[in-house]
Amino acid sequence: MSMEKVYIDMETGKKPPVMEGKEIIPTGKQFDPFVMTCEENGFTSLQRKRSIYLIFEGMVPKVDFYPVPSLTLFAHDGRSGYYAHGGKGMMESPVYFVSEKLECWYLAENFRSFVQMVVFEPNWKEIITGEKTEINETKEELTAFGMLFGLSVSEEKLSKKIHREPAFQIFKNIEKAREKVFVL
Repeated sequence: MSMEKVYIDMETGKKPPVMEGKEIIPTGKQFDPFVMTCEENGFTSLQRKRSIYLIFEGMVPKVDFYPVPSLTLFAHDGRSGYYAHGGKGMMESPVYFVSEKLECWYLAENFRSFVQMVVFEPNWKEIITGEKTEINETKEELTAFGMLFGLSVSEEKLSKKIHREPAFQIFKNIEKAREKVFVL
């Protein structure tokens, strides 16, 4: 016998209640901001070369969409797309992309694999957007970029694992989510 699911809005900042005999499903978005440093590093190159803009403390954007279950945002693409993880911690959780079309895409099994794919497979986003990406870097340039993160080329093509993630529904806002799911 399966437990009744209870959806709890995590954007309120309150700790979800313990409800005996109920499966608590956190909803909404959280943020996992980075601490800003002044030094040039791989993450600055990630922004400049791959248009992945990390979210920093004190610079958390206003984002209207509402995920069910909850996602934790850590970066954006400079347009309307956001990078997120499943909330167990960025290094351990799968990484997802929420597109401007409010689709959730599975990208990688963890942050390290995500960065590895982004560095060595610069055209990975074509799978999601269908837009041709013109990044023409030599093998030597890719290797040097990967060294900033202590990474080397994967044996397998990591972008082959990208797929629409059916476990997440992305709504325009909490009101639209509440039309489909009873969120406390």
